[in-house]
Amino acid sequence: MKGRKREGIAAMIGVLLAGAAPLRAAECDFEGCLRTALAEKPGKVWEMEIEREEQGGKIYKFEIKDREGKEWKVLVNAQTGCLVETEEVVGRGNAAFENGAKISPEEARQTALEKVPGKVKEVERKLEKGGMPVYEVEIVPRSGGGEREVEVGALSGEVREIREERYEIGEQEGD
Repeated sequence: MKGRKREGIAAMIGVLLAGAAPLRAAECDFEGCLRTALAEKPGKVWEMEIEREEQGGKIYKFEIKDREGKEWKVLVNAQTGCLVETEEVVGRGNAAFENGAKISPEEARQTALEKVPGKVKEVERKLEKGGMPVYEVEIVPRSGGGEREVEVGALSGEVREIREERYEIGEQEGD
């Protein structure tokens, strides 16, 4: 059954990608990137996004719920199939996050809006490798284009990176 679910997500994504620009020959195939993500965090893929980094690189972001019910974001480089980073999504009140954060969600929101003016959809708390607390601020930019994800370090208050969401498929929050 688990294999069928993965195949179903992969098939849905394949249909989505059929309308997208063709992959260059140097890019890793989607299934290879999916295998990389699931090798890092086995579980159920419930959402997948294709994102562009500021430098132009393409990233597959797989949102995975593991067997313990923890939620993870696993980012894989679409060109190489290599793992970029793994982040645990945590809720309000998570001791590791709250003890490490030096800025509030509202401060992270304001910092992100200074870089990408628009409407904030969501502010998430994440723990990166080594327990580094980070806010991910999702913004619908005033200038148009795809939704932006602005990562703000919860220790420094500095913008760490900005990625543009190109495609999203799977279950959404509240579904």
